[in-house]
Amino acid sequence: MSPSSQLPGDLRQAVERFAKEPRLLVASDFDGVLAPLVLDPMSARAQPGTIEALRALAALPDVHVAVVSGRDLATLSKLTGLSADDGIVLVGSHGGESSESLTDGSSTPSSGLGAAEQAALEGATEALEAIVERFGEARVEHKPAGVVLHTRGMDDDEAARASAAALAVPDDVPGVRAMRGKSVVELSVLDVTKGSALAALAQKLGTNVTAYFGDDVTDETVFEALDATGGHVTVKVGEGDTAAAYRVDSCEAMPTLLKALLEARATR
Repeated sequence: MSPSSQLPGDLRQAVERFAKEPRLLVASDFDGVLAPLVLDPMSARAQPGTIEALRALAALPDVHVAVVSGRDLATLSKLTGLSADDGIVLVGSHGGESSESLTDGSSTPSSGLGAAEQAALEGATEALEAIVERFGEARVEHKPAGVVLHTRGMDDDEAARASAAALAVPDDVPGVRAMRGKSVVELSVLDVTKGSALAALAQKLGTNVTAYFGDDVTDETVFEALDATGGHVTVKVGEGDTAAAYRVDSCEAMPTLLKALLEARATR
């Protein structure tokens, strides 16, 4: 049975139309899309067939591939097993880092933080560490230009209180912006989003259309920027309100979806 036959009819047709465009950008979030969500973030692993399909797509003429994540770039590379040799662009820290320079020649934001940004990062870090002292099961993740509060596995009420405290940090620490995701609150000192980073990448690569697969609130910046009438394909993985044009029930559908796209492009 062809992988495309296992997709909902409207999504199958969209994939087939997309695959016929001249120059493609195929991009996906990692956690909750390529990899199931897990309690320990460092134990996340891509589902069998997903990374392999992305590598195969990247090897096709006029197809570019990116993995876009809230993870920092080093962690994203470690968990995906991807490197520059794979021809796949890694975009980390919600667009704050990229394995390929997008606009200013710098791919690592930590090297470009000014004094004010560094001070804001230190303030945000101190604030989240204080929150963790109040809510013992919360955890802090450090990134080059941000700091993240993780509440997965906590009691719902405690998680809500810890998240609310983290979301309020920008009120006391100038230069910090808060982004809420699934069981995380990220505080960043860079004004970037996945949507803006992917738009910059598409412009640099000169692609005609983009397919993007995401599951989290932070992926909505991509969905909102890609109009389905322009030939783009946006897919929300899982439940929740979304600006994506299509939806699959869970990340378990991703191996089939990626294989269907690979088949459609390879045989177009």
